[in-house]
Amino acid sequence: MKRSFRTGHPRWRVVFACVSLLMLASCSERPSEPLRIASSPWPGYEPIYLAREIGYLPPSKATIYELPSSDITLESFRNGSADMATLTLDEVLELMHGGVKLRVLMVLDGSNGADAVMASPKIKKLSDLKGKRIAIENIPLGVYMLSRLLTAANLKREDVQILPVSENKHEEMYRQGKADAFITFDPMKTKLTQLGAHAIFDSSDIPNEIFDLMVVHEDIYLNRHKEVCDVAKQWFRTLAYMKQSPAEAAVIVSKRLDVTPKEYEEMLKGIKTPELQENLTLISGNRPEILKAGKLLNDVMIREGQLTHQIALHLGLDPNLKSCIGD
Repeated sequence: MKRSFRTGHPRWRVVFACVSLLMLASCSERPSEPLRIASSPWPGYEPIYLAREIGYLPPSKATIYELPSSDITLESFRNGSADMATLTLDEVLELMHGGVKLRVLMVLDGSNGADAVMASPKIKKLSDLKGKRIAIENIPLGVYMLSRLLTAANLKREDVQILPVSENKHEEMYRQGKADAFITFDPMKTKLTQLGAHAIFDSSDIPNEIFDLMVVHEDIYLNRHKEVCDVAKQWFRTLAYMKQSPAEAAVIVSKRLDVTPKEYEEMLKGIKTPELQENLTLISGNRPEILKAGKLLNDVMIREGQLTHQIALHLGLDPNLKSCIGD
């Protein structure tokens, strides 16, 4: 799910400066400049930051903008301030619904528990949510998780009180007792756990439905193909580094996320990161497996009024992707 941090950390003073610069950036193509990649805090996106830290994606190749929330990432890609972005599948459908031409470069991760409904101790079972206050960021994936939660709980929308609020406010709301449950994700999920909340429903209850993707504007994909493909190759190279040197990678990443290495390792248990061959199975060839998840998600988004019609997700996929991201 989409993914932000509290902004008290000194690093975020720099982040907000970067946001301002990003939003002022020209939408015109500048082939001689590094690719502009927009992302936001989420454990599944960390390999892209790690690639920068260990020199696999130096500034000469890519400028990675660490934005504080997914809605800013989405908008930066929509308005052309970013050439590439880390987005969820639902956000990709939303962009395509709005006429944005893009290509899915790779699947970064699948959520298998990291997206969750965190409830206060008084909420023991799903049916206890009736009449309760549920905090949710009003973005497509948040609404999707709410829909799947209510279905599992056999509840209707009018049975609960929905509180639209940015996920970086969830910790404060929990401390103040202003909501009974929170549709959220790591690292906020871990922070709420530390305060006494527990997961009453999570993405492991709906496997193979929530995916994070690296997307690129279609014109950039076509005109700067070699550079774009190199970003993908450095991603998989970084995954290999993480497997070969897990302790070193965990130290670097945990510092960035402002958690302990052990907490970071716990976060990873809720995330599945597909390597090269699984990526090719998911998003390339004649029958990409991600189309099934896309159809299910599309149906829910239409039912929730987020989309008006079925999106032809296959138009954003390259059947010959292996020539780009393969060795």
